[in-house]
Amino acid sequence: MQKFNKIICGDNIEILSKMESDVVDLTITSPPYRNAIDYNMHVKHGNNPKKNYRGKLSISVHDYIEDMGLVFKEVYRVTKEGGYCCIVIGNEINKGTLEPLPALLVAKLHEYGWNLHEEIVWHKVTGGANRAGSFVQHPYPSYFRANIMHEVILVMRKGKNKLRKMEYAFTKINQDVVWKEIVNSVWHIAPVPPGFLEHPCPFPEEIPYRLINLYSNLDDLILDPFNGAGQTTKVAKYLERRFLGIDIQSKYVKYAATRLVESPHIRDESITLEFESEGGSIPKWKKLPTKKYSALNDYR
Repeated sequence: MQKFNKIICGDNIEILSKMESDVVDLTITSPPYRNAIDYNMHVKHGNNPKKNYRGKLSISVHDYIEDMGLVFKEVYRVTKEGGYCCIVIGNEINKGTLEPLPALLVAKLHEYGWNLHEEIVWHKVTGGANRAGSFVQHPYPSYFRANIMHEVILVMRKGKNKLRKMEYAFTKINQDVVWKEIVNSVWHIAPVPPGFLEHPCPFPEEIPYRLINLYSNLDDLILDPFNGAGQTTKVAKYLERRFLGIDIQSKYVKYAATRLVESPHIRDESITLEFESEGGSIPKWKKLPTKKYSALNDYR
């Protein structure tokens, strides 16, 4: 089954099993949250604040990692030698204890042959899980729980690293953003505002934009087996890559297809942490224009 430049509704393992081996250049995806979101509830009621779609499910950590392992085992098969798989995932809070889902998933993917190529921390800047409230009320050591302001982007690689010198990445954006922000292992990107899209947890389009530029070339095939609102497929199309998105929810599939014609939601400014002067001791946030040129169509 070779259906590219498509967003398909169905079970991702079943659909991937019908694909030829060694055809995908890059996967960018974010697996469903384990117990934090009931996607069926969100599909039924949308962003209605009166209908709580959070924290409604119950699947064990073991079963979740096993299920995700089977998906990425099939992704491994369809990925080319030297290809990449980028997974946005974070730790999960379970009755006051952190479940280390990224670490557990990496261990499982190693069993199927994946190598950990890079680990990037996505610092959410303005959003996250607020856990420090009890410490504010009771400022004693044992009460401290850190606000969770990050997820990680696991960049997995199939086989040996294959270097390809083709077109340059990021040729039309502010090079200060590249060398002061993107090249670092911590990316400062605010999350998508609540209710901005018809999906409960879309990652910002800056993430697939950066990853597609860093790990693929024109006309490469980009896959998202948990396509959701279509961040990956939309940006892949804009950057002139072939794409394949898969989601089990027909509502999200239809929604993602409508978004393929939209311009990217890339913020005009990026932020970095920099020292104000040489020899300074305290870095400060600095805003930089993201684009090198003013026209949105030049931002590629």
